[in-house]
Order: sequence, then structure tokens, then C-alpha cells
Amino acid sequence: MENFLRNIKLIDEFSMTLPISKSDFVSGLRSHVDEGTIDGLFDGAFEGLSSSENLFKGLVDHNGFKIRKRRRFLERKFSFTKAIGNFREQGNALIVNTKLVAWSNFMILYYVLVTGFYVFFIGMFFNTLASDGQEFDLFFIGFLIVHALFMYILPYVMMKRSLTSIKKDVEREFHYIVSKSKMYNQNSMF
Repeated sequence: MENFLRNIKLIDEFSMTLPISKSDFVSGLRSHVDEGTIDGLFDGAFEGLSSSENLFKGLVDHNGFKIRKRRRFLERKFSFTKAIGNFREQGNALIVNTKLVAWSNFMILYYVLVTGFYVFFIGMFFNTLASDGQEFDLFFIGFLIVHALFMYILPYVMMKRSLTSIKKDVEREFHYIVSKSKMYNQNSMF
């Protein structure tokens, strides 16, 4: 399944080399991430009411991180995309490997329910036509096919857009942490 998700671009990986120590990066990332779990469907049910300014929520330790974007109050973008990563020091640099996963197992339930709905609806349509002896309505079937395409493709487009959005935000956050660390280290020298 993971190879299929990679092929349709719902899983992406990238690596960054940052000029910062591991301990500075971990402490900087912890200060920019609200602590909490990110795997459950209703984990952030009320997090939009929180007053935190942090962009991400998740878990960060010295081995790696598992984060997602925080939900904001009245925000239209609803994202399940997670960023899972690890880091290792190599010389004076830190190598951060990140895997972005836009797929949620909740979507399996969604696609099963949508498919069941269309199978039931089309079955009832043909059953009604057969029992009443009516003519076949091509417009209705065309409308149903277009509607089904939207119901199948729209969540995919939203997941893919969410993945590209979180990738930009994660890269920006990592560079921000490095720049803040450099400013702190320069100010502490004086």
C-alpha cells in the first residue's frame, strides 16, 4: 500500500542538512511544537479554541519527531498530513530525514461508504426502472457519474494539497529554528 501511496504522491520524503547541533535543534523544535498525540481522529477536536501560537502539534524527542499542523478556529483547511522524522549529527551539521504522510486510515472508511452509497443508489435506480418499465434516463446516470468523480477525486486533491502545504511549513520552521539558534549564539558571545 505504501508504494501505491508514493506513486500517487500522498507520501513524500525529503532530507535537510542544517548547520546546528542536535540538542539545539531538538530544544528549538520542542519550543515550536505543542505536545500531544496526533494519531487519533478526534485528537484535536477542541484545539482550535486554544490560544497557542505554535503552528505544529505532536511529539519531539532526541530520536525524532512526529508532528502535524495544528487546527485553527474556523480554518477551512482540514489536514491529516503527518510529518515523521529523525535526525543524526554528522560533523558540524544535523541531517534531518522527514517523511510526510497525507493518507489516513479514516479515508478507507470514507471510500468504502461512498462506494456503498453509489452501488446502493445505482442498484435502486435500475431496480425501479425494471419494475416500472420506464425508459433509461441518460442525464441522470451522467449526473451521477460526475458526482461520483467529485466525491472520489476531491479528497485526493485535498490530501495532496495538504502534503505540499505542510512540506513548505516544515522546511520554513526548520530554517527558522536554525536562524534563531544562530542569533542566540551570536548574542551570547558578547
